[in-house]
Amino acid sequence: MLYTRAGDQQGAAEARQGQGQLLLAHDEYTKARTLLEKALRTEVAAGNKRAAALTRLSLGEVAQARGDSTAARRLLAQATAELEGLGDPVGAAAAIGEQGALEAGAGLPAAAESLYRAGLTRLGHHVAPEIAWRLHAGLGLARHAQGSDDDATRELRAALAEIERPSRSLALAERRSAFLADKWDVYGQLALFERARGRPEAAFEASERLRARDMLELLQLGRLSSPDTASELVSREQDLRHRIAELTHDADSADADALRGSDAPPASAASREALGHAQEAYGELLLEMRERSPRHATLVSPVTATWRDVGRRLGSDAALIEYLASDSGSLAFVVTRDTFAVVDLGVERRTLARLVEFARGTLVLTPRPPLRNAETTPAESLWRGPLRQLHQYLIAPLEETGLLAGKTRLILVPHAELHYLPFATLLGGPGPGQFLIERYELAVTPSATVWLALGNRAAGLASSGTLALAPRPDVLPASRREVAAVGRLGGADVQVLTGGAATEAAFRREAPRRRILHLATYGVLNKQNPLFSFVDLAPGTGQDGRLEVHEVFGLQLAADLVVLSACQTGLGAGALGDRSAGLPGVGLLAFAPQPATLPGSSQEVAAIRRFAGTDAQVLTGGAATESAFRRLAPTRRVLHLATYGVLNKQNPLFSFVQLAADGAEDGRLEVHEVFGLRFAADLVVCAVSDWREVAYWVGANLVTAVWTAGSACLPSTAPVSLGRNVKA
Repeated sequence: MLYTRAGDQQGAAEARQGQGQLLLAHDEYTKARTLLEKALRTEVAAGNKRAAALTRLSLGEVAQARGDSTAARRLLAQATAELEGLGDPVGAAAAIGEQGALEAGAGLPAAAESLYRAGLTRLGHHVAPEIAWRLHAGLGLARHAQGSDDDATRELRAALAEIERPSRSLALAERRSAFLADKWDVYGQLALFERARGRPEAAFEASERLRARDMLELLQLGRLSSPDTASELVSREQDLRHRIAELTHDADSADADALRGSDAPPASAASREALGHAQEAYGELLLEMRERSPRHATLVSPVTATWRDVGRRLGSDAALIEYLASDSGSLAFVVTRDTFAVVDLGVERRTLARLVEFARGTLVLTPRPPLRNAETTPAESLWRGPLRQLHQYLIAPLEETGLLAGKTRLILVPHAELHYLPFATLLGGPGPGQFLIERYELAVTPSATVWLALGNRAAGLASSGTLALAPRPDVLPASRREVAAVGRLGGADVQVLTGGAATEAAFRREAPRRRILHLATYGVLNKQNPLFSFVDLAPGTGQDGRLEVHEVFGLQLAADLVVLSACQTGLGAGALGDRSAGLPGVGLLAFAPQPATLPGSSQEVAAIRRFAGTDAQVLTGGAATESAFRRLAPTRRVLHLATYGVLNKQNPLFSFVQLAADGAEDGRLEVHEVFGLRFAADLVVCAVSDWREVAYWVGANLVTAVWTAGSACLPSTAPVSLGRNVKA
């Protein structure tokens, strides 16, 4: 709109092109096509041939998504020809790759193979890893579809080489995460293909390879404190690594500009020469670091573990289980002292993610710790189902092979959404409703390589006693009782600090000589830069109270056990949005605004109140207003809406759940309004009869999991009450 008012038609076209891409990503194909066609008309009229070609490329993607393969082929071929004519080999290669994807989706792998090969030929020597990896990966999948897994594996490895080449130097968090986020499936496909070829060791190597890259990726995001004596060497390494990142960015940018013309600018050659010198110096520095600062060298230049390395470290009673979840299937690598096997779990990643999300959400409905022999409450019957199902997917297939016979200790390496799963609570085994923790001692590690590295640490300083801190008893009242209990159990040599005494400075002073550390506080996850995630302590004596991850690398801790008892401190980044982990949200809030038209809703929320305990608030009828929801919901841990919803298929942002109206609000809580609310809730349930939709609001994000008939869902006695656009 601003571009149009200013008379800048080209700017308006670019804005429409961006809007169209966004709508395409959200599957709004009709609106995307309308905006992209408007942008194309403006670009053609202005004579901007390259912009018009790229817009046609996007329109081809829209046509492909709509199932119009004829229009998609025409648009993609026209875009390819125009980009070829403009002397843009990278753009042309991308367009040819889209044509290859179209043919692959149509079940024509031979045609797709020909196009992917043509795209790689057109790309030639040009540096465009984002295009090159897709072409190699597409070619690999096309060869796999034709029964040639050897060729497929070779192409996937070439794709990984392109993925990892810039990854070694990209330093910006947003660039790295965006660049690698959609590439994990290449590693997963490689592992699946290697297993199919009878090469389980190579499949395990592929699984470990990305986990090692993740660690290096994390270290790129900031500077680490180091306890090594060679701290000057560590500083040189970090400075040189960031310099390489800058030079790589400059060189790649120059190459991208060169694609628009016939001659490379001088800056490209200069940047590449400087980059070569920096990389050579970095290689020499790593050799020096392996001698003088081995701990830091292991972090920045990891060597991935083999299963034999792991097996030599395991006891006879232990097994390491590394999970790999992908949309094409999921695997579990099982390593014991003398055995290595790969087990197909028979489940896709999306199914595991759905079950994990639901199990985590329903666990918060239990007002007390679950007891195996206790009478099952309605809340417990809700979470036991998904935990049993997850056990059937993740543990039962391994036990059925006999690989875990005689084992009492499991080292678990989660992947993707499995990082959010409390494995200890999985239900199964020979006994009735046994938790996994009742049958095995459990440990969790990010990768087999990290587990081995932790075991390689030299013995530290002698340590004894316990240090327990509860810096926020005002907002976490149970934390004071928690550390008091630790103090009673810790014997004579225990130190308990609460409130203002539980400072970061006190932790830094006391922690290095303690055998057990216990932090009863909350943690804050920095999803954009995990190195700056922190646990909250009290400030004072020159410290801000934020014990950040990068600072922990600089501490010499000799503890055998460190307990972070904040909510969700064991999580990785990614699945639940950008909310702080463990910030206070207490109790339950239940609404039944339509008891007259939905008579079962009153009984429903009354039943919830009975098993939710005293810290529950139930509002019905005219008291269950939208204003009350907006006022009370941000402080509640569980929200339950026993009402009806109206789905606006034309514009889902205006879908709503019906609450009671008052003078300030109309009672229609619409989706677009939800994004402006701040919730501390772990679970929000929209219990609308047999419309199996369980909605989770976490932070400012709304995720809807759709459950088919027979799936675990909070029971509702309310009759079906659907709006005009709601489809059961």
